[in-house]
Amino acid sequence: MQFLQPILLWGLLGISIPILIHLWQGKKGQVIHWAAMHWLTTQESSVAKGLRLENVLVLLLRILLLVLLVLLLSQVYISKLSKVAEERIIHLVQPNRQTIQEYKFELQQAFEKGEEVYWADENLTSIESLDDLKSDGKPSDIQASLDKSPSNTTMLNLYLSNSQNALKTEFYLSPLKPNFFLESADFAKSQNQLISIEGGKELVVNERGLLDSISDGTEAVVSVDLNRDHFAYFLGEISDSESVFIKASLEAITDVYGFNFVEKEQIEEAKLIFDKQLPAKNGTDKLYFISDHFSFSEQSNLVSFSEQLDFEHSDLVQTGKLPEVILERFLAFSGVEKLDVRISQSQLERRFLVENHNGQNKKANLNLLLLGLFALCLAVERYLANRQGI
Repeated sequence: MQFLQPILLWGLLGISIPILIHLWQGKKGQVIHWAAMHWLTTQESSVAKGLRLENVLVLLLRILLLVLLVLLLSQVYISKLSKVAEERIIHLVQPNRQTIQEYKFELQQAFEKGEEVYWADENLTSIESLDDLKSDGKPSDIQASLDKSPSNTTMLNLYLSNSQNALKTEFYLSPLKPNFFLESADFAKSQNQLISIEGGKELVVNERGLLDSISDGTEAVVSVDLNRDHFAYFLGEISDSESVFIKASLEAITDVYGFNFVEKEQIEEAKLIFDKQLPAKNGTDKLYFISDHFSFSEQSNLVSFSEQLDFEHSDLVQTGKLPEVILERFLAFSGVEKLDVRISQSQLERRFLVENHNGQNKKANLNLLLLGLFALCLAVERYLANRQGI
């Protein structure tokens, strides 16, 4: 037995009220006049005191009424009386060839049991058989697939690539706690990436994923070209304090790496957009930084913050990490690959937030019975009380 509103059990203290009332009335006693009473002497007359059996029954009924009322308000839940929901197991597969190959046997068992298998994409595309497990060219959108998962799902299995870069957002919102199936990724040694900036300046992303100046003997295989248009930014409807710290962050990046960020008056001329409102048409040619509006989105060109980007509200500003966040997302948007690392099971579990807990879906299942008993006890108590005139 569980109480969904246990704090209301303090109402059981009200049981003392009818007990005190009955004791007080019994203490006062009652004078009964009868025909031959005047023939008795003073010593022979007495006052009858105490509680009769009928009064005790009324007392017990009133106590029972209070107990039933408290239980009714406390929302009693008994798990054995609840109907067991039909099990519905959902399998979400991230489009990745290695993940599919590694868990092909588990997915085959899911098909044989008649369980539902979907791609973890924006449309929650159904997979009918092993022949449909071809991930070539399929984009992944884990959050969209979680949002579209059936509401009566009882078990959720996620098949994911064991890669930091495969998770495109910091946190995901899941309808229930998922079971994770991670592939055993084997990362090859990362190659140095050369960043060529218009004007002749060159930087390299080293093996640790950090920007560095080019030294003798540095070999860069991948090259990314950045021109002046890449450094154009636009400040939308944000506060003056936010503008100050955003500009300061961009200046800090410029001082360290030589990027020449330039503010534009028109949004069409900019590549980096700092605003409070989500764009009506989110084109892929611009990188959006949206403050005071957090969303669980995997769009590579959308960065959202739950707070204003000023010193009073933002931890990133207070700790001086805002330039680092802006630079990281700017480089990823410009085509610079982030250093990929494995992700552990515990790290993965912390990134998936559960939307609904099991206890939130419970509903009191004794209300009808308690209400019937309350009405019955009330009727009997009123009958006995009126009969005795109390």
